[in-house]
Amino acid sequence: MSERSASHMKFMALQRTMNTVNNVAEKCAGLLLLGMIVAISISVLARLLYTYTGIPLSAPWAEEIARYMMVGSVFIGGAVAAYHLRLIGVDVFISMIPERTARWLRLLSHLLTLALALLLVWKSIHLIELGMRQWSPALEMPMAYVYSLMAIGCLLMCANTLTNAVKELLNVELPQRESAEMEEAMEIKNSVEGAI
Repeated sequence: MSERSASHMKFMALQRTMNTVNNVAEKCAGLLLLGMIVAISISVLARLLYTYTGIPLSAPWAEEIARYMMVGSVFIGGAVAAYHLRLIGVDVFISMIPERTARWLRLLSHLLTLALALLLVWKSIHLIELGMRQWSPALEMPMAYVYSLMAIGCLLMCANTLTNAVKELLNVELPQRESAEMEEAMEIKNSVEGAI
């Protein structure tokens, strides 16, 4: 077995592991989003009951927990988006240049994303340390729990971005993605080429 095929086999094992991890993360982000919807619904229902019946109900904890669940779903969902190459980017220019150059530009993009994610991990560690002495107003829980969602999401984004960077280095073929975004990018590319 050649060294290149051995590295491909190791990468495929890594990718299977990352697929499993990201499937779990995607479900967690979805559950956090669902929890946020439920919490906001409880808050709205409490306000409606107070307004129309005069029953003194309030749920300040619901708005607070919805905010924290939104933070978790954004950071964990962002990490999953990084794995599936769904972060915001301009792909139309990459598709216009030769593939060899495009590969290196995609690798540079992954490295810059990794640098940002590492910076966010470093900052979130400082926030966790601060959050051990800071309590949320309504739930009265340490803010470190909320800041740890940021750290978890950014650590997963680091792992996902590294996986994508290794994919570019090994030149592993990506499956063709049939999506509305790709079709729109191709239409833009064709119109730009037609104008030139």
